[in-house]
Amino acid sequence: MIKLRLLPLLLSILLFTGCSSFGWLKFWDSEDEEEGPTELFAINPSVQISTDWSESFGNENNFGRLIPSVYERKVYFVSSEGYLASLDIESGRTEWSIDTNDNVSGGLEVNFKTITYGTLDGDLVALDYKDGKELWRSQASSEILTPPVTDGSMLIAQTGDGRIAGYDFKSGERQWFHQTTLPRLTLRGTSRPYINQGFVFTGFANGKIAMIYPDSGAIRFEIPVTINEGKSELERIIDIDGKSLITNDLLIAASYQGNITAINLREGRPAWQENISTIKDLTLNGNRVMAVDEADKVKAFGVATGAILWEQENLKLRKLTSPVSIRNFIAVGDLEGYIHLLDSKNGDFLGRKKISRRPIMELTSESNFLLAVDESGKIFKLSIN
Repeated sequence: MIKLRLLPLLLSILLFTGCSSFGWLKFWDSEDEEEGPTELFAINPSVQISTDWSESFGNENNFGRLIPSVYERKVYFVSSEGYLASLDIESGRTEWSIDTNDNVSGGLEVNFKTITYGTLDGDLVALDYKDGKELWRSQASSEILTPPVTDGSMLIAQTGDGRIAGYDFKSGERQWFHQTTLPRLTLRGTSRPYINQGFVFTGFANGKIAMIYPDSGAIRFEIPVTINEGKSELERIIDIDGKSLITNDLLIAASYQGNITAINLREGRPAWQENISTIKDLTLNGNRVMAVDEADKVKAFGVATGAILWEQENLKLRKLTSPVSIRNFIAVGDLEGYIHLLDSKNGDFLGRKKISRRPIMELTSESNFLLAVDESGKIFKLSIN
């Protein structure tokens, strides 16, 4: 009865604040909550993970997604407090660093000799990649929670108010925007847009995935990954907050409390669909699509049919990062600072290393190495042997 009396109050708070993070919102009974994170069992690693170097940036807050970027043999990273540095990829030595004085919430994209990121105040910022000198700054409509993306002509940024916009890459002048209608309740986060085959692809809080012309913002198609069928406002939350992917003329995307759906790009219609609930990026390894669901189960789906090929449950509730693909492995980080390597063919554990005492927040792969970022803003370069 106490929980029922608290429900109207909690809903009122959510409706007033708009986009919200739901990590604290599990006021209902949950078997997963009672279980807690799965304890790790000993493995006999056949693959070794080595820390090549680490560098601390400091991070008092985590406003959005801060992901390292590699460009011309340099690693670029910015902390939530705006400390930006260029590091030598081999040694981790700082080439140069600046304090931008920005509250960075969406970073980092480095391409075409330009560094770009977004801020909590809705600023979109472009800097010279050689020394961090500011080139231009434009005001977006809301906070930017994921890295922007560019094709060298337009810079594309997605904001927390359901808008995606295109800016002239050289001047920062906004050229177009596309506005979606947000549901009454959404998660705090946005999909990570990317450019492929000459189009911008991104997902929205209404459960739709869009294919957009980058020069004009015209919509090629906007298709639902998940249909809003919940009975309550909470059950109707179907945000697409993770990055989708493209393979074999299929656009594959997944949503919270919904589905993973493959859309045929030539025909503009779904090819297959399976149930999943996730807010994480998808990754591809061979003919398998990997996803981490809301319970932190790692799942592999067949690209052609969507059939579940394997499921790894031994990392359940360990607050995993988005999965990344490196060689024939799938890597994830967890809440205790571990990096786990799974066999992409069957999901078996092949390697594990504790690199930090803090949770791993982001993990990305570059050729034959990984870059990890922990909760304190420390960045690690990891080799796989």
